[in-house]
Amino acid sequence: MWSHFRAVAARIGLSLEEVEAVERGGVPTLVQDPLNSQIRYHVRPDPDWTERLGEAWEGTLVNSRRESAGILPIPDGRMRIAQVSSPERGVTALVVPGEYEVTLTIAHEGSEETYDYAEYVSHAFALLRGREDVALIEPMTAEDGTELAVDATSTAFAGEGVLERIAASYPGGWIKTMYDLIRSAAPEAEVSDRKSARAVTDDGSGALIVVNAGRDREDYPLFRIADPDGNTIGVLIDYFVDNRPH
Repeated sequence: MWSHFRAVAARIGLSLEEVEAVERGGVPTLVQDPLNSQIRYHVRPDPDWTERLGEAWEGTLVNSRRESAGILPIPDGRMRIAQVSSPERGVTALVVPGEYEVTLTIAHEGSEETYDYAEYVSHAFALLRGREDVALIEPMTAEDGTELAVDATSTAFAGEGVLERIAASYPGGWIKTMYDLIRSAAPEAEVSDRKSARAVTDDGSGALIVVNAGRDREDYPLFRIADPDGNTIGVLIDYFVDNRPH
């Protein structure tokens, strides 16, 4: 994957030797703009995303907290993870039937003292309630082995067909309704601080949870969460938020 740091390095014209020196150091550093002696950039190599995924799962990710976004019924074992505005664009995961709790890892950058504090959803996972016996978290793949991802900044976790049913209840206005749901979920917060919302079908038989997350990318990988017997008891999304302190 063409890393964020290497993309920045390419834009400002750093040499391969300078890039490798920063990556070998593994810590933030200042590099000189090769075309302007008056400018230096504060850069750092990309994080180990696998390690950060593990820390998010364990609740030990630096500068972060966790919060529950709500419960989803998945009675038929078909969980849909899709783009809110385009329900057809998504993935259906076959999971153990039951109730799933969606949990968010909220990572923050900056500080209130310097007036640059901001929060982002770095990871979101739906886990079968009462099942803490997780033995494996691995990339979710299609039948041909292709690793699956979701292309969305507003992602819905729902039962199969539920997103379409709820959207149909608001003809011509579902997207506005979705944002109204997010606003009503935290009326005291700034709009950018509202991370999720829950909606139910008219008959109460199904529900969806919208997660407002993602930036700087168009695809976010999906991971399968399995128990010791290999059963899929959850799904996790990594939104690639690098919130390490400089």
